[in-house]
Amino acid sequence: MAPIVGVTAVVVRGPDVLLVRRGREPMLGAWSLPGGALELGETTAEGVIREIFEETGVRARVVEIITALDRIVRDDDGRVRFHYVLAEWLCVAEDDAVAEPVCGDDAMEARWVSGEAVFSSDYDLDAPAVSVIERALKMVETITR
Repeated sequence: MAPIVGVTAVVVRGPDVLLVRRGREPMLGAWSLPGGALELGETTAEGVIREIFEETGVRARVVEIITALDRIVRDDDGRVRFHYVLAEWLCVAEDDAVAEPVCGDDAMEARWVSGEAVFSSDYDLDAPAVSVIERALKMVETITR
């Protein structure tokens, strides 16, 4: 088994960030960022736009890569259950983006969350997601100055 290449997006719309509640493993039921596995022949930019739309119905455009990271999930015995190498993208919702996201694909819930509320215990995001969102919001500040 080899690592799976995936994409994840911090999608912003004004002061809000798009979050999804995962409908499949890994992280079933947890709040996270939209994303998924890259398809053969697809660039990471193409893949992240596709994944955002499939999971939420939101149309977005890529801005730039935030970072790349490994997501390795192990079972209780230390064996690797999932290994993703993720390209983390900053994206901006298109002007005609749907007002409220519509769940599709592997998301059980999706919503726009204010930049401050994203970090609250209501969403209990894991450390890698928090770090990526913080970096993305700093990038947005730089871009909008």
